[in-house]
Amino acid sequence: MAAGPEGFRLWQKNRERTMEEILAGAPFRILESEQGQYDGLLDFMLLHGLWAAATEMRPSELKKDNGIAYSLLNGLECLREMAGIETPANCGPLLKDAYLMERIGFTAEQVEAGPVQEENIIDPESLNNHLARFREVDLEAGFLRHLAVIRQKRWLRGGVYAVDGHDILIPYGKEYEGAAATGEGSYGYKLLVLLNVQEDCELVVGYVLGSLRESEITMLRRLLARLDQTVGPLKQWLKILLMDRGYWGTDLFCELKQDYGIDFVSRVRDEKMEINQVIQREIRQPKRVWSHQWEEREFSGKKEQQQVLTTVLPSELLVSDQTQRTLEVNLVVAEQRHGDGSPILDKKGKDISWTTYITTLAPGKQQGQKIRGFYRQRWGIENQGFRYLSQTWNIDRPAGHSYGAVLARLVFVFMIYNSGQLFKQASRQRLDYAAQLRRMRS
Repeated sequence: MAAGPEGFRLWQKNRERTMEEILAGAPFRILESEQGQYDGLLDFMLLHGLWAAATEMRPSELKKDNGIAYSLLNGLECLREMAGIETPANCGPLLKDAYLMERIGFTAEQVEAGPVQEENIIDPESLNNHLARFREVDLEAGFLRHLAVIRQKRWLRGGVYAVDGHDILIPYGKEYEGAAATGEGSYGYKLLVLLNVQEDCELVVGYVLGSLRESEITMLRRLLARLDQTVGPLKQWLKILLMDRGYWGTDLFCELKQDYGIDFVSRVRDEKMEINQVIQREIRQPKRVWSHQWEEREFSGKKEQQQVLTTVLPSELLVSDQTQRTLEVNLVVAEQRHGDGSPILDKKGKDISWTTYITTLAPGKQQGQKIRGFYRQRWGIENQGFRYLSQTWNIDRPAGHSYGAVLARLVFVFMIYNSGQLFKQASRQRLDYAAQLRRMRS
């Protein structure tokens, strides 16, 4: 329904009558779509409330509602990310797609007016301006609503989470709000993401965006404190946290276990630490018991079977130099070799066969294989999760110069990424979803 010079015009949806009129020779227009391959994902989001969570975020900087509704602009941003269009300036074909424009809420009159006037429904630049109107509090509220849908559906499973950081480097320009330069000359942002770890279905549950100068440990503390308040006490849902060695710190370990009730698995940091001397003495003990297993790994683009030996060392007491807090931890050492028994070497020829894990979990009966299994899940996040986000959505490309625009685009990406992961999981039980997924991938 739309207002006209003589009052209101109505468009009635009547499929049977429409078919009769077409068969009788009445004129008609087909709404062609080049983006029909995203119908399945769009239907999935609409069905489960994920579309409403993504499109009903109202930006605080929006002064009036008499233009294009913010929900429609949010919907366009979602479609842009689905279609992999890097910038709003390249959205012309999407904005002329009458079928999709009607599906996300544009009126028949708006859709009709575009082709007649040989113009897009909106100016593509309006999307950039729209993202810049968001503030951090708006985006947090919208993402929490998105997360509430996922939790209500019980799609977060296992209680195992991984944290990982990613540098968003900006090679040209220094006028990005909230970005900063490091002593090495790099300029940009640091992004920290917390993911729920499931087999082939990792989901983003939290994020923090800071400058390159900010410590990842500081950012992790900010993220955990926020999630503890907004999502609920961490000990009730975040059971195990997987971290790389960049998060090493006795105070942080104590906070995780003693303050939040979270167990963790990480790696011992560098060879110069005192704890490494203890480790070297222990693994040389002649009566040490090792467990043997085979794992499939990829080296230089080729998959191969490698031998892995694991052993559990005596527990160690960590003591903080700053706060004097103490924490007892368990240590698991793994040695991995190629199938022929030769050591694993990096590109510079350094032997990287040995890895030591530190954890508050019990090592288990098989000499720490369980602990290594947990950390391998985190390795998959590092090598696949962020690579997927970078290559599919190009998260390294800021949407604008304002902090709000940069963060807004990332939050939309996270919501579409999660929806896509859940859609992929649902396609295992539904043949129509599986067919749509194949179209999307093509």
